[in-house]
Amino acid sequence: MKKLPLVLTLLASLTAVSLVAQQKAKKKAPPSLKFRVQQLHKDNNEGCSVGDINGDGKLDVVAGEFWYPAPDFKPLPVRKLMPFGADYVQNNSEHLLDIDKDGDLDVVGGAFTLPIVNWFENPGAGNYPTEGGWKVHQLVDTGTGHNEATFMHDIDGDGTPEWIENSWRPENPMQIFRIVYDDEGKPKAEKHVVSESGNGHGMGFGDLNGDGLEDIIFRDGWYERPADGPFSGPWEYHQDFQLPHASCPILVVDLNSDGRNDVIWADGHNYGLYWEEQMEPQADGTIVFRQHLIDKKFSQAHCLAWEDIDNDDQPELITGKRYYAHSGKDPGAEDPITVQYYDWNPEGQSWKRNKISQAPAGEGPGIGLQIRVIDLDGNGWKDVVVPGKSGTHIIWNEGWTNPS
Repeated sequence: MKKLPLVLTLLASLTAVSLVAQQKAKKKAPPSLKFRVQQLHKDNNEGCSVGDINGDGKLDVVAGEFWYPAPDFKPLPVRKLMPFGADYVQNNSEHLLDIDKDGDLDVVGGAFTLPIVNWFENPGAGNYPTEGGWKVHQLVDTGTGHNEATFMHDIDGDGTPEWIENSWRPENPMQIFRIVYDDEGKPKAEKHVVSESGNGHGMGFGDLNGDGLEDIIFRDGWYERPADGPFSGPWEYHQDFQLPHASCPILVVDLNSDGRNDVIWADGHNYGLYWEEQMEPQADGTIVFRQHLIDKKFSQAHCLAWEDIDNDDQPELITGKRYYAHSGKDPGAEDPITVQYYDWNPEGQSWKRNKISQAPAGEGPGIGLQIRVIDLDGNGWKDVVVPGKSGTHIIWNEGWTNPS
């Protein structure tokens, strides 16, 4: 047999080695989730919610001035929003709840600088207007503005969520509003004061001191829930830490399974996503944390979610960049906008970042002030709905795929 020249033999060997390496690399390449972005509308609205609005068994989206019925998600009017500032509208959050108890979901909306909380009455299937919007009702005048975000959170465990405002103004009171009904069955809000003053940018809920009762955490510390019930009197304030420009929400999770709840938060107006490991308390009961950095490569992670997006039966941290949180005046304002999720590794106590979407500034989904994570299309994978100044988007989760 005629031998090949040495050079050709070497080339053949290198080619074979290269092919084997490529095959091994392909085999080792981890799968990744595949996402598809759908823009619903582009405006400056930063709140959204998800629920079956028209009673057809499908999940719809409501965001700002419109609601979007499944499966086509074409906009229909709900209300008009008042613009203010350089690029804001008066909607810092919205929630779906059957306020009038007629069997369908109404919209409750919060505003940045207005004390009035309105709810918008669902007209019911077959009666949805193509213009003009839904009938509006005032739920309460809170007496305060400077509202960073609002929450509907069931603080007393009775199955009906309460309205809780988060203010960027520290002097504002910390208040909870219970939805109650008069003798004629009309809804109104009943105020309970947690503290006459002492609010601050960012809010979350969870048991910090291990007494089995849910507390309120915010920028400048936390309020301890009274043992006699959340509405039995003022809550005790603990100034055990400070979280500058904290996210809405702040997450309270026992990450390392040591029996003490830890805190996940982000600087909503700068670079920085963190988790605070709760250590053994001091002798006087003061809660102590050790800070750990999760990610500092993107800015304005103003909102967080804690949901199982990859179907591994464990929640993931979902966040991204809020586009133009302060009208472009925050650090990183012109960076690409991203949405991503982080896998938590309890053994190594580390996080892995995974991309959901990325786009040039202003041209794709950002996170706005709310992130809704839910399986919209029933394919078994949770999708992501995000509003923001780059538009309201559905990010469809299409499950695992191997990278090409």
